[in-house]
Amino acid sequence: MDLYGSLFRKVLLPAWESGVRRRPTLKYQASLERTQWASLDELQSMQSDALRRLVAHAYQNVPFFRARMQAASITPADVVRIDDVSKMAIVYRDELRDTLRLRGAIAPPFPTVQKSTSGTMGDPMVFGYDIDSDHWRLAVKARGYGWAGYEPGEPSVHYWGSSAVPYTGAKLLKVRADRAMKRETYVDCGSRADAQLANAVRVLREVQPRALVCYAQAGADLARYIVEKGEKPFDGFSVLCGAERLYPSDRELMTRAFGPRIFETYGCREVMLVASECDAHAGLHESMENILVEVVVREDGRERPAAPGEVGEVVVTDLHNFGMPFIRYANGDLAVRMPDGVCACGRALRRLERIEGRVTETLRDGKGGRVSGLIFSIVFVTLADAIRQFQAVQRLDGSLLLRIVPTSRWGEASRTTLLGMTDKYLPGVPVTIELCEDIPVSRSGKRQIVIVEQDPEARARRGAQA
Repeated sequence: MDLYGSLFRKVLLPAWESGVRRRPTLKYQASLERTQWASLDELQSMQSDALRRLVAHAYQNVPFFRARMQAASITPADVVRIDDVSKMAIVYRDELRDTLRLRGAIAPPFPTVQKSTSGTMGDPMVFGYDIDSDHWRLAVKARGYGWAGYEPGEPSVHYWGSSAVPYTGAKLLKVRADRAMKRETYVDCGSRADAQLANAVRVLREVQPRALVCYAQAGADLARYIVEKGEKPFDGFSVLCGAERLYPSDRELMTRAFGPRIFETYGCREVMLVASECDAHAGLHESMENILVEVVVREDGRERPAAPGEVGEVVVTDLHNFGMPFIRYANGDLAVRMPDGVCACGRALRRLERIEGRVTETLRDGKGGRVSGLIFSIVFVTLADAIRQFQAVQRLDGSLLLRIVPTSRWGEASRTTLLGMTDKYLPGVPVTIELCEDIPVSRSGKRQIVIVEQDPEARARRGAQA
């Protein structure tokens, strides 16, 4: 029995959160634990109520949204139910990046927390949210991680990117104390040379965590190292993957290294946790009480909801961010929604079947046809024994550069197979293979599997393309 974990959850955490700091996070979490069992109709009614409050506030107190609604001849009275949100125009990152001063509320609650996106797609954006929204985000995260069996106060290892701005002074001491109390051990996944991977394995053996929280590709690299080096497989803890797309081949590899409890989470920095996988492993439950998620298809200048099983763009509305609202924000991701229905776990929360990647990861074949970057999931599965790391870059001229970190099994047969598969899915595209010792990760610790180069004009047009 984990006596400290029980003490932390029952005494230390409530005393700090609800007593000393007087924060409603645990109250929100308790509410979420109840509402997760509500019917879909009840959940959507909650969303409609929250949406009405948000839109009324945005119209009265947020210049950016007031101007957009007035231009479209829309008032808060026109947005009554969640389906009515489609009357408002989708907002794209390019618009938000250039309108920071107009997006903040001019009446309480103000955006007291300010952050920015990582800019891995070349277009970082500053945004903010009010403190109550932060409490909701933390509560949603706790519930989502709980579905994977990870409880606050249990020992955990976070194989994550380091902060862009290193902690110093009092802030560093506070972070260290907080992590010690929560028994969270952080390992920087930015460098994944053998020495750093060996160190991560050592930390796992020393900590004996109940959960490993990791970037999806970082977790896959660590699992690959464990399997290739013949390390004794781990078992008995959950792996929560986030921040990057989890390929089927990565899940299989992590299962071999860490056991069957692999859980995918999906979120973005702007709104945090959007959806999480439960122990039924049948899609990702949306955080409906906090976020309204749409999956939208744009064609011929119009938009419509994607049908179940159809790829569409993710459009999110943060129902509790009144400080600097996100209403119908297209975050650049592609996803597939599942049909509505009660999951085997008993929850009616809507589900995403899978995350397909990013809009900007859509490739073009030799005739200009659109091809999902997800094709490289197939490549990974087929050539997993010959390829350690992989990156595809489509140049402005349409040609494709395939960066490969080979294993000892790479050879002419592997090259022939790779070229054949590429020609199958991207006919007419010239291909160059470049063998590398390593494919560097970004400053945030992520590795882009697919990069589609775009000129400035294409980037500006991106929000208007179907």
